[in-house]
Amino acid sequence: MARFASYERALDGLEMLLTDRDHVCGARFTMADAYAGAQVDWGMAFGSMPRRPVFEAYAHRGRARPACQAAKAISTANRWGR
Repeated sequence: MARFASYERALDGLEMLLTDRDHVCGARFTMADAYAGAQVDWGMAFGSMPRRPVFEAYAHRGRARPACQAAKAISTANRWGR
């Protein structure tokens, strides 16, 4: 937080980064997106991060990935004992 000075400024920086690109590192999905995407999605789901249009679109792109959907299906099956 020392660099951004506040949570709001950090969110503004992330929003600016994701405004003109699909992924954290540009055009390609990387491990940075696996981490950042999970944080954005979780934060919005539980209210610790605001729902901004750029964040919503980023989270949607992550959830639409086949690997994410497969992992969620495994997690759900394990949770319910299937």
